[in-house]
Amino acid sequence: MQAPRLTDRSMQLDERLRRVRNRARLVPLAWLIALALLLLIALITLGWMLSTWRVNALIMVLPALIPLSLVLAAVAYLDRWEPEPPLLLALMAIYGAGAAVAGTLLTGNFLVDVAENYVTEQLPQAVFSLLVQAPVLEEAMKSLGLLLIVLIARREVGGPLDGFIYAAMIGAGFAFTENIIYFASSESFGTEFMWMLVVRCILSPFAHVLFTGVFGLAIGWAARHHEAWRFVVAGAVGLLAAIGLHALWNGGAVLVLPLLGIEPGNPLSWVIYYLIVQVPLFGVVVWMLMRLQDRDVAVLRRRLDEYRRAGWFTREEVRMITDWKTRRAALHWAAKQPPHVAEAMRGFIRSATRLAFAREHAAVDKRDPLRRPLERALLEATRQHREVLNSAQQQRHAGAAQTNVVASKHD
Repeated sequence: MQAPRLTDRSMQLDERLRRVRNRARLVPLAWLIALALLLLIALITLGWMLSTWRVNALIMVLPALIPLSLVLAAVAYLDRWEPEPPLLLALMAIYGAGAAVAGTLLTGNFLVDVAENYVTEQLPQAVFSLLVQAPVLEEAMKSLGLLLIVLIARREVGGPLDGFIYAAMIGAGFAFTENIIYFASSESFGTEFMWMLVVRCILSPFAHVLFTGVFGLAIGWAARHHEAWRFVVAGAVGLLAAIGLHALWNGGAVLVLPLLGIEPGNPLSWVIYYLIVQVPLFGVVVWMLMRLQDRDVAVLRRRLDEYRRAGWFTREEVRMITDWKTRRAALHWAAKQPPHVAEAMRGFIRSATRLAFAREHAAVDKRDPLRRPLERALLEATRQHREVLNSAQQQRHAGAAQTNVVASKHD
């Protein structure tokens, strides 16, 4: 079926389309500027680490890569249906590894200085640092990265799952640098060091991802709308939740286990707390993320089906985009074709997916002045990609038919 031709719009609509294209060229420039600044801060942080721990800092990169790899694999799975721009994901990881860590280190004693008149004994100071200073400062610094994304690329944050994905990259970068610092500053490499490796690399690779991810879920919800009050409310609630989860992780064994009649001084107290509190909590978050992913797939299917009924897509095309096995098979076929055909297949799937979520965004945020020009641009992109794919299929069928004719003559 041929897609219906777009009728000419008013000059105002053409002007809006021009603004969409101009903004598409300018936005990556803002991303690159932010990336350059964050890389500079990350290099300064790296220089400080090397000057402080020298070779140890380089060696400890290896164990720190273990939890980082686990997080990146999880992010890739969550982000598979509508991948976020790789440049933005890298920007958030660099922010977490550099700017967030540097900001936390520079302001590390701020809350202690504020509370020095009220916290005088050594034990209370340690408890204050564990339950207040670290959670508040670290989560505040990491959360600023999400606000940066909203500032320079709000349209890329299409909902709670997108917010979580960007937050996960910040948490992954932060944990990567923090792990290097912890490992490199260890005074021994005996049993305590091995236990640290087990806890930080195996038992808690997603800890910082979970803390910052809660804030990302809230900001992702707010980013779907234009109202400023949503960002204020969601940001405050999300940040408090992130701080609370971080504090619960840091001192939960001391706070929770006595309520269960378990002595915190027990050598196995942290393991008990981890199994009865943190593992179920992690399971709840995973379940929530799976539901959010299912919701996004349902949105993708429903919105593309609306375009199908209007004649823009065939039933087979909708199925190819919304069924993962069929999409993988299509991409696998395209990978065996000439490069321009493979790019057309990737572009068709990418543009159609963006089109579906752009329509969902327009349904939620009806005041977005660019929603119609963006829809028009994406429909045109899918049409152009389809022409390339149809031409490739026609050439393949013509080649097969010619081969059959030649074979029949020889017979």
